[in-house]
Amino acid sequence: MTRTDDRNSDGARAGSATAAHLRGTRRANPLKYIPGFFYVLVFFIVGKLAFADPRAALVHWGEYHLSWVEVLLVAAAMMAMAEQLRVSHPGIDNTIEAILMGAIAGIQVLLFALGAAGVRPLAIFNNTEFLMLTVISMTQAVVAILINARTLRRTIGVGDNG
Repeated sequence: MTRTDDRNSDGARAGSATAAHLRGTRRANPLKYIPGFFYVLVFFIVGKLAFADPRAALVHWGEYHLSWVEVLLVAAAMMAMAEQLRVSHPGIDNTIEAILMGAIAGIQVLLFALGAAGVRPLAIFNNTEFLMLTVISMTQAVVAILINARTLRRTIGVGDNG
């Protein structure tokens, strides 16, 4: 009579391979935790320092004239959608990513408030363009946290039979 070892049986290997596939493989790259809106914030600061007039036409495409701030707002909206996709995988806990997205939104609110309060070095954040970026970032962060919580709840609830 042969003994089977659970650790070395084909069933255990198949189960672990399936579990790894379902859970996904996590890379140990710390850059994956940097929210996309951090890059949008950096792009805003660089654009604010590079262009004197945020509404001046940057791109002329036929009858369309786009300013750098319009391009930035479109990029921010696209980044918001991509960030929501980032936390929407069922079975994967993306709570850290969602919290960091909220932290970036909080930093943007703080920068806008300090700029509006008259703190001289932060005056570049006291404008309509940055207010719109902050609103997009805040909305995206709240939705990302809700999406992450709902996908985790759905994943936990799938295995429950009681």
